[in-house]
Amino acid sequence: MNDKNRHLQPFIMVLVATVGLLVASQFNTSIKLWGYQAKKIAPFSDIILKEKAKTVPLPLRILADSIIAKDDPEPVLAETDITNIYDYNPDRISSLAPFFESLNKIKKQKHKVRIAYFGDSMIEGDLITQDLRDCMQNTFGGYGVGFVPVTSIVAGFRTSIIHSFEGWKTYNLLEKMPANHLLGISGYTFVPELTDAFDSAANINNCWVKYVAVKKRHLNKFPQTKLLYGKSTGENYVVINSKRYKLSGTKTVNELMIDNENNCQCVNAKFQCRTSIDVFGFSTESDSGVFVDNFSFRGNSGMPITKVSKSVYSGTNECLNYDLVILEYGLNVVSERVTDYSWYEKGMNNVIKHIQESFPGTSILLISVGDKGYKDDVYKTNPGIPFLVEVQKRLAANNKIAFWSLYDAMGGNGSMIKWVEGDTTFANKDYAHFNFKGAHKVGRLLFNKLMVEYSDYNKKKLQP
Repeated sequence: MNDKNRHLQPFIMVLVATVGLLVASQFNTSIKLWGYQAKKIAPFSDIILKEKAKTVPLPLRILADSIIAKDDPEPVLAETDITNIYDYNPDRISSLAPFFESLNKIKKQKHKVRIAYFGDSMIEGDLITQDLRDCMQNTFGGYGVGFVPVTSIVAGFRTSIIHSFEGWKTYNLLEKMPANHLLGISGYTFVPELTDAFDSAANINNCWVKYVAVKKRHLNKFPQTKLLYGKSTGENYVVINSKRYKLSGTKTVNELMIDNENNCQCVNAKFQCRTSIDVFGFSTESDSGVFVDNFSFRGNSGMPITKVSKSVYSGTNECLNYDLVILEYGLNVVSERVTDYSWYEKGMNNVIKHIQESFPGTSILLISVGDKGYKDDVYKTNPGIPFLVEVQKRLAANNKIAFWSLYDAMGGNGSMIKWVEGDTTFANKDYAHFNFKGAHKVGRLLFNKLMVEYSDYNKKKLQP
C-alpha cells in the first residue's frame, strides 16, 4: 500500500464510523446485545440546541404526601410552605429547642453555640457550611472556622482557611482500621510519624500541620486553638507556635486548649511522638459565638458513620459541646433504577439512633438529598430522587427530629437542570454538585429557614 493511501486510512475510518452512527440514530429504538440494553444512539445530543428539560412525573403516592402539616406527625395534605423546616416532635414546642435555647443564651452572656454538620461531597471544601457559619457569626458573633482535620484531600480547594501538612498516616471509616487506633468524629484519624530525635523547638521535624487565617470577616484571626487527640501515655509532644506541650491523657478523647496571644493569624503545630497516638483534629474559635464544624466525607452514604464509636462522639461532645447536629446524605445512594429504599431507611434509622445516643439532649436536623440530574435523551430529575426524599422525610417523622427538604427548597422536580442551565449558574455540569454560588445560596437559605423556626419558637414560648 502506498503512503498516500495509508495517510487516508484514519480519515476513511472516522468517516465510515460517523456515517454509521448517523444512520443508526435515525431509528427510534435502543439496541439490545448479549443481554445489555443500550440507550438510543444520539451522537450529537450534547451539541444540538436542547429542548426544554424534561420533568419527571411524580408518583401519586408521593404527591399525596409531599405537603405535610407542620403540627401533625402524620403525612396529610395541608396548605403550607414545603420549603420550611418540619418539626416531627409533638411532645415539645420544637425538636430544635436545645439549639434555640443556646442561641437565646448567647444574647445575654459569653457563650458558645456549636453545630456539627455531617455530609458527603455536597459540603466538601466547607461548601454550604462556610455560608451558614458566616450568617450565624454575623448575627450572633464568633471568630474561627471551628473544627479542621489534620490532613484533607480538598485543602487546596477550601477558601475559609489555608491548610498545609506533612508526615501523617491517615485512616478513615471506609477502610479497615488497625485494632490499636480509633476513628475521630470526622471519620478520620491521623497518626504522626514516630521519632527519637527530640528538639524543644522542633527545628528538626517531619510531622507538622499548619493553619493560616484568611482575610475574611470572622475568619481573620485565631483567638483560641483546641487540639483533640486520643489516649497518650508515652513521650508525646507538640510544639505550637514555638511553645512545647506534652500530650497526655487517658480519656478516649483528650483536649489541649491554648489561648493564642494577640489573636494570632497562624497555628503551626509540630509533633514529636515516641509512641503511637491518634490525633483527631484542631478547632480555631473565640471564647463566645457560633461555630459550624464541617464533617464532609466524599462517597459516603451516611450509614458508615456508625463506625465512629459512641465513646468518641460523646468524648468529642464533652470537649466541644454541640447544640445541633445536621445530617445531609443521599447523593451517593440515589439511582434511576431504584424506587425501594427500605434498606437505606433501615440503615439510616440506626445512624440516627447512634447519633441520638452519642449526643444526648442535642437537636438533630435531617436534610434531604437535593435534586440531581439524570441524562436520558435530555437531562431531567433522577427518577429515584422523589422516592428517597419520601424515605428521608419518614425517617425524621419516626425519630421525632427536624427535617428540611433541600429538594423542595431548590424548586423540586427539574430544579437541578435550571440551576445548571439557567442565566446564573448555581451547579456544576455533573448535574449533582453545587458550585460556590449555589452553595452560597443554599447556606443562606438554610440560615433563613432556621431563623424562621427560631422566631416561631420564641413566640410560642410567650403564649400562655
